[in-house]
Amino acid sequence: MFVLKQFLKALLLPPMPWLLMLLAVLIWWRRTWARKLLLIAFLLILALHSGPVNYALRYPLEARYPPLIDPSKAGSYDAIVVLTAGSVAAEGLIPFPSVDEPMFRRLDEAWRLYRLRPKPVIISGGHVNPFTPAKDENRIAREFLIRWGVRKEDVIGEENSRDTFESALETRKILTQRGWKRYLLVTSAMHMPRSMLVFSELVPVPIAAPGDFSIGKFELTPFDFFPNEAVAPKLSATIHEYLGLANYYWRLHFANG
Repeated sequence: MFVLKQFLKALLLPPMPWLLMLLAVLIWWRRTWARKLLLIAFLLILALHSGPVNYALRYPLEARYPPLIDPSKAGSYDAIVVLTAGSVAAEGLIPFPSVDEPMFRRLDEAWRLYRLRPKPVIISGGHVNPFTPAKDENRIAREFLIRWGVRKEDVIGEENSRDTFESALETRKILTQRGWKRYLLVTSAMHMPRSMLVFSELVPVPIAAPGDFSIGKFELTPFDFFPNEAVAPKLSATIHEYLGLANYYWRLHFANG
């Protein structure tokens, strides 16, 4: 099921939908509907890859949960749970292992919260791609926190989960074993609605502590209406979150029978 989900995600996320639409137009060009489909594809690419539309799509996700500036206002809690993003192994021309930007910002927020109120930090998430060998993604993230000053004994790794749903299930095991209940949940602001949806249902009681915000002041210039390369990865990530929300609503409904 997990592998099937990865294939479906590859088909549904840009640029694959545009390529499939253009392929259909090429095959059935003589049909009237094919020429209409070409116009639809053109308008979708033009609109979705523009700055204003992308901003409008991302804003509801990131605005859902405000940043936890002062963790003391959240009351008592037992741990800080950080969901992993991407890690970069030391291979090829890459001399040292590192993390991608979303993961760096999540770790940075967890580190800030830890300094204000030291609590055990659970790094949840492992290897995702089923067609490549594991590359110590979780360990790389843990070592960042340790280098920044988090005590080694306060860093707990959970590397069995492959997505947010599995992270919730695996994190629940750790919290239950240690008798911990309330915890801060740290992830990217855009990823937080999906994470809170599943964690609130499966691992109560989470306290949203989003980091990695990308929505700044809205400024509009004539160039923002043109498709550009900066919007493309943001669009893919945004659509991924909406698809993930729909998927988890369905999974939770199915799991609850």
